[in-house]
Amino acid sequence: MRRVLLTLLWLVTDSIVYLAAYGLAYGVKVGWILSTDLPVDTYLSAVAITVPGWLFVMVTMRNFSLSRGQATAKNLAYIAYACVIGMAGVALVFYFLNQLLFSRELLLLGGMFSVGGVFVWHATFDHLQRWLLRMGPPTYPLLIIGTNREAQRLVELLQRERSPITPVAILDGRGGGPKSVAGIPVVGKLNALEETIRRFHITHLVQCDQLEQSINLVSVCRAHGLTYLLLPFTLGVVEPYVPTETLGGKPVIAVHPRNAWWEWFFR
Repeated sequence: MRRVLLTLLWLVTDSIVYLAAYGLAYGVKVGWILSTDLPVDTYLSAVAITVPGWLFVMVTMRNFSLSRGQATAKNLAYIAYACVIGMAGVALVFYFLNQLLFSRELLLLGGMFSVGGVFVWHATFDHLQRWLLRMGPPTYPLLIIGTNREAQRLVELLQRERSPITPVAILDGRGGGPKSVAGIPVVGKLNALEETIRRFHITHLVQCDQLEQSINLVSVCRAHGLTYLLLPFTLGVVEPYVPTETLGGKPVIAVHPRNAWWEWFFR
């Protein structure tokens, strides 16, 4: 419920920031004294009509995803793309409503202000959302399978980044490992899997070890309605970024050789 309310709040506030950006552009370009040549209500009405379409682009690009780092260059590029679509929508809607065009500089200012404003707001809201979703009890408790080095690095990273998917317990498939990792307790072996899921109200499970147990873990996750995650290291993949591609319509993990950077666009 917390996540639903926060997402609705995020959508509403994004709409306000988007409208405010175009309103600020109007003030900078036209002036704070309202113009009769371009009435502010006519202008903002066209902007308001494009808000649902702009939000649709943002949602389909997963800009509101829990796992998306909001303060990253990649996310800035996604937001910029959505705002360019928004600019085109504003120009088209204004033309169809009034059969007129307006200042290109005003449109560009609105687009730039919307990119900057939405990006800053997403980074701010993400920080607030992470804090709220981690408040006890966490909204998305995560169970870690394994205590190897990569599992420990993952737990430390999630704790340091204050991920909304919050580690709460670790199961050591082999035994004899540490009693805790970054403050997260190791509560037993795999024979305590279902008990641990019920005890900690687990919503996500990430497998970092025990590859031979994959089928069993996936089956348990499906039975309990959990999200199953697999660390690529478990499969022997040590690349820092492992994209998923398709081969004949089937999803595959792709690890490409180190070629020229521009070849990435044509793979």
